[in-house]
Amino acid sequence: MRRRICSIVLVAMTAVSCSIPGSGDVRTIDPEDIPYELYATTTAAPTTTVAITTTTPASESTTTSSTVPVEVVSLFFVAGAQLVPINRLLLTPAVAPQVLAALAEGLPEGDPSAGLRTALPTDFVALVEVSRGIATVDLPPSFVTELPGAEQRLAIAQIVLTLTRRAGIGQVTFTALSRPQSVPRGRGDLAGPGEAVACDDYANLLPAGYSC
Repeated sequence: MRRRICSIVLVAMTAVSCSIPGSGDVRTIDPEDIPYELYATTTAAPTTTVAITTTTPASESTTTSSTVPVEVVSLFFVAGAQLVPINRLLLTPAVAPQVLAALAEGLPEGDPSAGLRTALPTDFVALVEVSRGIATVDLPPSFVTELPGAEQRLAIAQIVLTLTRRAGIGQVTFTALSRPQSVPRGRGDLAGPGEAVACDDYANLLPAGYSC
């Protein structure tokens, strides 16, 4: 009898120690069913955020300032058997070497250049100096020896008409290797070695209504 009473008391104590307050149900948890993580002490690792910035190089752009001083220069090119001017903008003041270099570069791109060509040889380079209204152009030897006569006439006309359109230049003389050179005029006759020529000498190659 005493053993039975002790058993009842033991069961009652176990029920009280394992009961959930406010609940009439008693749940007994087997220690084998308790996850190991509930016994272990865990510490959260610090998190470091690394910001990665990808820089894309900006596209290169060319900005042309409207304040750059320029001027309109007339460059003459061949149209059939005549020469016609094409306007081009050059930095001011556009001096004779700069103008002749622009002529040697050839035709600009665009509709105004359609049907035109240059009689100047490829990679044409010539020195030019101006003194007392006369521009002296020193031609490369290949110009004299390799360029056919008809093309020489047109090429010389291009140079003379282009340079004499510049203020302060009224005539042009030619040399080759610094020696006076004869050049063809517009009508095909030759100027004497070192003899000055002018726009009027090539007026017959200009379009109708265009004068020097």
